Amino acid sequence: MKTSMFVLAMALVLCSCGTGNKNAGKEQKDTTGAGIAQGEEAMVRPKVNVDSMATVIDTERDRIETALKSLKRTTIPTTNLRAQIKQKWSKLDFYTEKDQVVRIKSYPYEKISQRTEEFYFKNGKLILAFIEDNGLKNTGKAADRFGKTYYYFADESFKEVNQTNEKETGIRASDSERLLEEANEYLEIFAGMK
Repeated sequence: MKTSMFVLAMALVLCSCGTGNKNAGKEQKDTTGAGIAQGEEAMVRPKVNVDSMATVIDTERDRIETALKSLKRTTIPTTNLRAQIKQKWSKLDFYTEKDQVVRIKSYPYEKISQRTEEFYFKNGKLILAFIEDNGLKNTGKAADRFGKTYYYFADESFKEVNQTNEKETGIRASDSERLLEEANEYLEIFAGMK
């Protein structure tokens, strides 16, 4: 029931343009002729209300965090994982609900860093990634938690919120792609442990 409500909410948000337009959510045809031959019609993608989608995902994250103590937690030490993972993280905590991973939290070596990464899933797909500089001590989504939040839908990042002074650097303008790859790799690791 909760899954179908989440899917319905995401579909409504995805198709809503937030303007009260009676055609919101429907694919609309562009008949202006701009860039197309006279008499032809081009399909225009529906507008997406990004903030509403993020709100639905935040609600799912809050639900998962509230249920954390009742979820099954499996801790996997990184000692037998590939070098890049075990150099960065000491362990990975997987939280499952009805045999599906809904949350993963990666923990650094305490003497090296306090930074953690949290991943939230719905139906096996990443919906949110959160990087927090002081994450070892924190859980939930409290107002005093600051970090970088990345929102995903259908394996693509659609919104980023950076509440830190740290700027994204490197070849990529964003960490969203790297986080998606990491999340999928962690899911494969967990599946291989069963």
